[in-house]
Amino acid sequence: MKFTLQRKLILSYLAVALITVLVVSALIRLTSGQSLMNLVAEQQTARLKESIQEYYAATGTMDGFFEYYILTSQFRPEPAQSGFPSNLPDYRDFRGIDGLVDAEFHILIPGPGRDIGQVLPKEQLKDAEAVKVDGETVAWILPDKKMQFQLNAEEQLFLRRTNLAIGLAALAGVLAAVVMGFVLSRGLSRPIQRLTAASQALARGELEQQLPVTSKDELGQLTATFNQMSADLVESDQQRKRMTADITHDLSTPLQILSGYMEMLEDGEVGLTPQRIEIIKTEIEHLRRLVSDLSTLSQVESGGLDIQMQPVQPSALLERIFQIYEPIAARQGVRLTLDAPESVPQVSIDEGRMVQVLKNLVENALRYTPQGGEIRLSAAQQGDQVQLAVSDNGAGIDSEDLPYVFDRFFRADKARGVKGHLGLGLAICKALVTAQGGTIAAESPGKGQGARMVIGLRKL
Repeated sequence: MKFTLQRKLILSYLAVALITVLVVSALIRLTSGQSLMNLVAEQQTARLKESIQEYYAATGTMDGFFEYYILTSQFRPEPAQSGFPSNLPDYRDFRGIDGLVDAEFHILIPGPGRDIGQVLPKEQLKDAEAVKVDGETVAWILPDKKMQFQLNAEEQLFLRRTNLAIGLAALAGVLAAVVMGFVLSRGLSRPIQRLTAASQALARGELEQQLPVTSKDELGQLTATFNQMSADLVESDQQRKRMTADITHDLSTPLQILSGYMEMLEDGEVGLTPQRIEIIKTEIEHLRRLVSDLSTLSQVESGGLDIQMQPVQPSALLERIFQIYEPIAARQGVRLTLDAPESVPQVSIDEGRMVQVLKNLVENALRYTPQGGEIRLSAAQQGDQVQLAVSDNGAGIDSEDLPYVFDRFFRADKARGVKGHLGLGLAICKALVTAQGGTIAAESPGKGQGARMVIGLRKL
């Protein structure tokens, strides 16, 4: 027989309930008889004590108390109660009482091996209960430690009824455990069944799986996590498809150009000229750069990229970038400015990798800044951080695209509204900055209003 999760939960609840009920019932049954005998003994002791106080208050002595107690009794001792003459008239029940002595330790009520008038050694009174009248001890009641007396018919009936009630309560507890186990197991197993079915669908390739979150406990958190995982898988699948399409496009164009030139050269239709050689070199460089970008991303994500951290002055770093790109910007009719005070604190970075990041950002800004525009390199201290920024007043970025410009395979040219190649540059920038313990963010008021790329590094 197959044991489902629901059946296992019901059986576990039932097992816990049965064990609990059986243990409690056994303890109560084992102790109820003794507890009832203790109660009887306490009641008889209280009655005897009350009679002693009444008698002494009326007579001022304990002489003749035994005869008084016998004559005013309402109960008769059990036949098994030893120590008392069998031919006495009816007298009070002495169950739980082993005897009574007065203040001078003379025995007033006989007990096993004790006669009236006999003096009881004082050391035998250590467990006795004192009976006081107006603060004066007038007698001592000796308790029966063995508690071997029998219960009367009414007490035995009460004990049987108590045991029956315990049994019925145990049965009700077991039934309640079964019902509660069924209800609770359904509440637990239903979300798990939904998760199982959705996981199986996910394994079949049906990635869009969203389940209702019906609770805030661990199962609810698991369901929410599964929903997020499913959404991430859908997004990753879409990115993979976009990546395949973009890489295919970026690879096919230069390959078609190179293939065309090779065919024409083989057929003798054209000859090699410096211009055609430059075109071939450009397309080969494009392929090399694409492969290099993909390799860099793979190394960063696998943790295999070699990072050499060292103290670097931000002003000197940006000055180096400025010197490299100032002539290039001038040829494009773009003004490149530098604002990096030497007072900005040093940062610990891999200088070569950070130069690569800044080059990508400046080249990206040059690509989308029109003639007559401006690109600004800046460094400033913000709290315990140093911020390096590359700002431009070019094409800008739509607000809806800002959260994704650093995503792998996101087309930065699409976000900027300009036709171009596969957008791996900003993804590489983020990977390299993160590998050095920094942060990078994109800011833009909107399309056509420029953009600002900000790198945050902890100061030394």
